[in-house]
Amino acid sequence: MDRISKILFFVFFTFIFMSCEDDFNTLGSDIVDDEHFDLDKYTVSNLSTTIKATGSVQTNNLPVNSLGIYNNPLFGTTKAHIVTQLELVNPNPNLGENHYIAPNDSVYIYIPYFSNSSTVDGERVYELDSIYGDLTKKFRLKIYENGYYLSDFDPNDNFETVQKYYSDFKPTIDNVRDNTILNTGENVAENNQFYFNNSEIVIYKTDEDGNKVNSSGDITNNPDEYVVKERKIPGMWINLNKQRIKERILDAGADGKLFNNNIFKEYFKGLLFEVEEINAGEGALAILDLNNAEVVIQFHSFYETSDGELSEEPSKRTLKLQMGYSATTTKKSNSINLFEFSNTNASYASALSNNNQEKLYLKGGANGSVVFIDVFDATELQTLRENEWLINEANIVFHIDPIMHGIGYYEPQRIYLYDATNNEPLLDYFGDPSVFSNIKNNKNRHGGIIQLDESGNGLKYKIRITDYINAVLNSDDEDINQNVRLGLVVTENINVAANAFLKNPLTLPSGDQVKIFPVSSVMNPLGTILYGTEATDPSKKLKLEIYYTKPD
Repeated sequence: MDRISKILFFVFFTFIFMSCEDDFNTLGSDIVDDEHFDLDKYTVSNLSTTIKATGSVQTNNLPVNSLGIYNNPLFGTTKAHIVTQLELVNPNPNLGENHYIAPNDSVYIYIPYFSNSSTVDGERVYELDSIYGDLTKKFRLKIYENGYYLSDFDPNDNFETVQKYYSDFKPTIDNVRDNTILNTGENVAENNQFYFNNSEIVIYKTDEDGNKVNSSGDITNNPDEYVVKERKIPGMWINLNKQRIKERILDAGADGKLFNNNIFKEYFKGLLFEVEEINAGEGALAILDLNNAEVVIQFHSFYETSDGELSEEPSKRTLKLQMGYSATTTKKSNSINLFEFSNTNASYASALSNNNQEKLYLKGGANGSVVFIDVFDATELQTLRENEWLINEANIVFHIDPIMHGIGYYEPQRIYLYDATNNEPLLDYFGDPSVFSNIKNNKNRHGGIIQLDESGNGLKYKIRITDYINAVLNSDDEDINQNVRLGLVVTENINVAANAFLKNPLTLPSGDQVKIFPVSSVMNPLGTILYGTEATDPSKKLKLEIYYTKPD
């Protein structure tokens, strides 16, 4: 039986055992908040923490990508760019003859934002989600044709392993990009004054020349008479240079460049989304799912009739492309999230270099940080094992420094504690089946979700690790009773338990090297400051509390 199978078996057995035990066991497994009734409590006294900077991290084909500028005075400024391949939704398309892009044809990119909607006075109102920073501050967005082929497999390893690209790869991309900016339309909100707009996108009917029409098909300048053709949730809507797209994509069909996606991606290597500050530190950063992106090229062409002649009138056609990478679907567009990190806060830099134990600076994204935690020393572990306690509950509690409550600061909604020795989730992660409509709240019992005060400010994070502690103290199976090193990171999505590579491995004080860590932390640009083992306020000190029952 492999390690994961043993973990799942132990969790299942523990669940059945606790369900069949006396009432105090059932009670202990469903404790709410800090009410622990008559259970005995033990506070682990020898926790040890180490803070490490991640440096550049693997960022190709992330489940979600960051785009924009986020200035966090407590950590620094992050600029997030994206380079991505495009794929033909339907390869080897029939483009007809003498194709051209008419004035009313649209050539655009649409990437929906994460949002929540409600109805106010009969109107649909949207609130954007997973966007950080000042949404009123604008920045420049430039879209270029990428000139660097994003390989599926590593040529340095004889194409036998998957290619890894890292967050600091932008200089290489910049050196070979095409310098023609593709989003140069008249609407400055799509380029030189870009911002994340929460308005619903409404597409109106137009005539052949692009003029809006009323229900009778007549041209009108009265907005009350416009006919709605389609409504889309808020998202990034960018019109592209029609002539350039015609030349680079539509015209390439005659040379066989659209025959299949392998040929197409070798020819047209994708798009680079680059952000640039208008004013230093101003802007916002959004989390985007490229799998939901639409790339649409509308055009007109003539088609061959049944008698072999070309039609007298052109017909309107659409060529659709897609982005995104999925292991379970046909979407295989490689992408890299490219990060630039600057203006590093002095306290953050000091905490990383001096391994501050009073306050733990935890940051996601590229150039982030991870906290490693050693729970028991050898003497304490041996003593606890000899006690043979029945573990009712074990929680590790992280209190938040009130400095995080500053105006405009975004606190991570969740942190993630994992087995950093084996680079996998803890027993309690596997044993928590709880699900919610918002999937980011799944595994709620395992915890790590921010707890707020009455003003909406973060107080603490509590993570239940009962199954893990029970296995360490009471299991005879050496595969799951290891006193492993724990790792703590911010997380974008608790359901993503995969790992990303660090460009440069970390060396811990023990001499152990760390080469990978949770990809869910790469996906989250936020940071938080937590009290550590040497907090001056004893009530805020990092602690592991074990609630137990002595054997009869």
